[in-house]
Amino acid sequence: MLELADRLLPLVAAGEPLAVATAIDVLGSAPHGAGTSMAVTRSGAVLGSVSGGCVEEAALRECLGLLRGGRARVRRFGFGDAAALHAGLACGGELDVLVHPLGGPAVEAQLRVAAAGEPAALAVVTSGPARVLGRAVTARTVDELSALVPGLSAARLRSALEGAQDAARPGLVEVACDPVAIRLLVDVAAPAPRMVIGGATETAVALAAAATAVGFRVTVCDPRAAFAQRDRFPSAAAVHVGRVHELVAAARLTSRDAVCLLGHDEDLDPLALAAALESPAGYVGALGSRSTAQRRRQRLAVLGTAPEAIARLRMPMGLDLGSRTPAEIAVSVLAEVLAVRASGDATPLRSGAGPIHRTTAAV
Repeated sequence: MLELADRLLPLVAAGEPLAVATAIDVLGSAPHGAGTSMAVTRSGAVLGSVSGGCVEEAALRECLGLLRGGRARVRRFGFGDAAALHAGLACGGELDVLVHPLGGPAVEAQLRVAAAGEPAALAVVTSGPARVLGRAVTARTVDELSALVPGLSAARLRSALEGAQDAARPGLVEVACDPVAIRLLVDVAAPAPRMVIGGATETAVALAAAATAVGFRVTVCDPRAAFAQRDRFPSAAAVHVGRVHELVAAARLTSRDAVCLLGHDEDLDPLALAAALESPAGYVGALGSRSTAQRRRQRLAVLGTAPEAIARLRMPMGLDLGSRTPAEIAVSVLAEVLAVRASGDATPLRSGAGPIHRTTAAV
């Protein structure tokens, strides 16, 4: 739901009736994971995607039915389900979709926070008493939900919402209450991961555009003012003229962030890598030949960088895709960044077995 925050916000703020189809559970293979949503207006306008195209037509019918006075309900689509095959779900998995309304001041507040790039959490009841099925829940409205479900602990539910938000990870929450249990899907929004690109090269132009497209907030840094021009990097959040190591040292990077060094300065590059490796950045890499990589590692050792820190350096960085052009090299680099972030091994999917999509972790 929150992946659509910027598009849903003006509709919710205007009081537009909305029906949302949210994937709440995925078994086996499916194009998207739990938490992805498709919203539908009364006029039939569609925002987002619940399954990458597999069940969109069926989900649209369900949403329009709810807007015509229907009630929230869960539909299951699976590879053995004739309706799913008609809808196009041929991935070999099963998908539970909750169709529910969305609106109200508390929801608007969370959408506004998420659209601004700040941490947010929004839950929806996926199972429990019929009177609360499909109800949107935020930290401000847990008391209202607990009043409707006897035995439901508002404190425990609030803690689960806050825990999911702090972990920046969506997931399922189940709270036992006598005589029933209630289950919610908690969707979270976290600030966009950052990517610092050192060196305003043509590869940097391509990498900035590609990284922005997949959700990174990109900063490009180069001490050469003639190259660090804002109009060369229209997709970047910032273009900085200065030394990369000084920017990295002041950036307060987190484990979700990446540093990609694309320059070729024998004196300054090791300083930038040392600063990045001393930070919690989840990905640190540099372009260059194997001989250049060896010289940089030697310089890092002289600078006092710990061996275990040097060992996590991706250099030469990127996956072996046979890349030649700046755009191809950018794809190679970004592919490795994404693989590292997801703890993937970057092997061809056809060489493995089992589901190709990771499941949503439980809270």
